[in-house]
Amino acid sequence: MLRHNTLDIENFLGIGLDKLRAEVKDNNIEMDKYDRRSFDELVKASPEMKKLVESEGVNAWSPLVRDVWASYYKYSPELTPVEKVDTPYQAMRPVVEKHLEDNEVQQTRFSTVMDELSAGIATIASGQKLLQEIAKRPELTHAMQTANMAAQGVAGEPGELTAVAQEMLQKAARDVRRAVRVAAEAGQQEAEKLNGVLAGWGLEPGDLQRVELGDRLKLAKRLMTPKLLKVSDLVGRFRNLARARQKERVDRRRDEVHSIGLGDDLGRVLPVEMAAMRHDTRKLDFYRRYNEKQLLQYDLKAKEKLGRGPMIVLVDRSGSMGGQPMEWAIATALALVDTAARQKRKAKVIFFDGGIVQRTEFAPGERDANKLIDIATVEAAGGTNYEPALKDALETIQSTGYQKADIVMITDGVCRVSPEFLEGFLVQKKALGFRAWTVLIGRDPGGELNKWSDAVWPVSQLTEEVAGELFEKAY
Repeated sequence: MLRHNTLDIENFLGIGLDKLRAEVKDNNIEMDKYDRRSFDELVKASPEMKKLVESEGVNAWSPLVRDVWASYYKYSPELTPVEKVDTPYQAMRPVVEKHLEDNEVQQTRFSTVMDELSAGIATIASGQKLLQEIAKRPELTHAMQTANMAAQGVAGEPGELTAVAQEMLQKAARDVRRAVRVAAEAGQQEAEKLNGVLAGWGLEPGDLQRVELGDRLKLAKRLMTPKLLKVSDLVGRFRNLARARQKERVDRRRDEVHSIGLGDDLGRVLPVEMAAMRHDTRKLDFYRRYNEKQLLQYDLKAKEKLGRGPMIVLVDRSGSMGGQPMEWAIATALALVDTAARQKRKAKVIFFDGGIVQRTEFAPGERDANKLIDIATVEAAGGTNYEPALKDALETIQSTGYQKADIVMITDGVCRVSPEFLEGFLVQKKALGFRAWTVLIGRDPGGELNKWSDAVWPVSQLTEEVAGELFEKAY
C-alpha cells in the first residue's frame, strides 16, 4: 500500500523516486526527505527532543538520535549501504546496528511505527539513557569524542578518525551492547507507559490526531505525572467495570425466552428434540429437519432498551473531599463520561463547592483528552452547598439537548438542602422525568441524600457488585 501511494506521487509529479530521497548522507538508516521533515517537526515541537539533539553540539551525535527515531518510527527501517554514508558518520554504525537488532526495540515498534507521539516519547527516553550510558563508560566516551572530531573536522583525516572510533567500539562491543540494551529498555518502558495511560483514560491514537504534535507531547507528559497515573488506574478499573456490566446486561437480555419456533440453532433446540439422537430411526429424522431448519427451538427476544438521555455529573470539590476521596470522585466521573461517550450521549461534568467552580461539556461520542485532564486536575477546596449545583443541573435539563438527563452527584455528604429547595426540586424532578443518584464518599447519618436521590451508593461499599449497580443504572 505504501509503495502504491509513492508510485502515485511519482507519476503525478513526473519525478523519480531517487529525487524524493534526501541527499543527506549522515544517517545509517535510510531516510527520505519526508522522514527528515517529520523528525524536524518533532524537534521543533518538543523542547526535550531539541535539547537532546543539541546536547553534544554539531557532531556525530545528532544523526545518531535521528537514527534511533527512525528505528522506532519507520514502517520498515533499513540500513543505508555503508559506502553511501559520509565517512565521519560511519563511526556510529555499530551502535545503530545493535539498536536496530535489539529485541526491546522490535517489541516497542508495535506501538511506535508511524505514530509520531509514541515514536517521539520512545526516542527521547532512549536517547537520554544512551547518552548517560556512554558518559559512564570511558571506552564509549572516547569513541564518541573521536567520532565527533571526525564529523567536525577538528584534526586529522576523517577516515582515520572514523577508523579509530570504529576500532574502539569493536573492542568495547560488550559495553555497546549493554548501553544499547539499557537505552532500548528505557524507550520501551516509556512507550508502554504511554499506551497504558491512554488505555486507562479510554483514549486511542486517533483521538489525538487532531491535536498539534507539540500539544500532544505536552499532553502525554501531563498524563504520565504520578498524580494522573494514579487517577488513570482508578479510571481504567471503573471504566472496565462499567463495560463489563453492560456486557453482562446484554447477555442477560438475550437469555429471555419469548416463544418457541423453528430453526437449526443447536444451542436453543428443545430437550425433547435432542432426545431423538438416542434412537437410530428418529436420529435420521432429526438430521433431515436440522438441514431444513425445522427443529423446535426457543426464540429469544431482548427487551427493548429505553433510550438514554444525556448525563450530568455533579462533583463535590469542597475541602473535605481532599486526597483519596477526590481521586475516587474524579475516577467515577470519568468512567461515567466514558459510558456516555460509548453510548453517543451528551455529558456534562460540573464541579462545585459553595458555588459552581467548573463546567466541562462533552458532545455525543466525544473523547477530548484536554477536557479529561481538566477534570482530572481539579483540586479540593472551599465549602459545600448542594443547591447551586442541583439548580445548575435543573437549568441544564431544561435547556436544548438535555431533556431527561440523568444526574449523578459525587460527594462526601457533609451538607443538606433547605426544605423549600427540596420541595421545588422534587416537583421539577417529577415534571421533567429525570433520575438522580448519589455516590457517597463518607457517611450521611441523617439520610439527607435519600430525600432527593433515587439511590445512594456509599463508596465504602464500592465493591464490584455495588459499583456495577451504579454503572448498570447509568446504562
